Amino acid sequence: SSGINAEWPLRPGAIPLFNCKGLKKYILKDSKLSGVGKGEIVVETTVFYNPIRAAVRTFTPKEEVIMKEPTKFDISLLQRDVKRITAQVEMLQDVGEGLDQIIRWRSKPVSLFSMFVFVFAVYYVELWMVPLILGMLLLYSYLYMRFGRGKLETYVSSQVSTPYYLRSGRGEGDNNVDEASMTITERFDYIWNLASTGQTTLDLVASIPEKIKNIGQWKNPYASCLLAFILIGASVALYFIPVRYILLGWGINKFRKFGMDPNLIDNMEVEDFLSRVPS
Repeated sequence: SSGINAEWPLRPGAIPLFNCKGLKKYILKDSKLSGVGKGEIVVETTVFYNPIRAAVRTFTPKEEVIMKEPTKFDISLLQRDVKRITAQVEMLQDVGEGLDQIIRWRSKPVSLFSMFVFVFAVYYVELWMVPLILGMLLLYSYLYMRFGRGKLETYVSSQVSTPYYLRSGRGEGDNNVDEASMTITERFDYIWNLASTGQTTLDLVASIPEKIKNIGQWKNPYASCLLAFILIGASVALYFIPVRYILLGWGINKFRKFGMDPNLIDNMEVEDFLSRVPS
């Protein structure tokens, strides 16, 4: 290591697994991993893993964090989440206004071109082409960010941007509360917990679009690459296999799982996949 002497306490650091490639120098963080600390350290790292097992594990629920701090209401986090949702709503409004201008022929060349694109897409594009186009767009995004900008930026987690599923207490608490028998302190705590739940919900709503955006920007290269291959594979499957057979296989598999284990807790693969993506 370098930049560390006996007068400085050893500081922590966070190294994402997909950044563990060879010899690198890392700046140490403060105790909360939210700011820059004193000193730097040189680490040589290598990660060995089975890509097949890792791909399967990506679509399974994450291990539950047992020792974690309870959800606390923070007005600054609430304001941040409100700003995140407001920015997303404004983006949707801009898209809606743009579509409205196209339909109302505010710009005749743009509207004429859009009409031809719409007719071409409806007439020629088939269902199996949709995942293929999405997969190609993901690969194009990777090539553009890798060679167009010269550097592919990846995500480094911090305490402030910890995903909602690690800092929230979803499903915790007692919903059957007798408000009439509550003291003033209990009422205050109850309202505070409700505010914390609202904050968690806002964080959840704001995180989903950001996760989808980060997939397209390859913030988590492994997840984006995996999704690109899955989309291309889905396109090939849709080309050769009728949709009704795919739906039959999916439905029969659901019945089979719950028939073998009625107490099985089903998981949503899309939610499990998004839980691996930073927000």
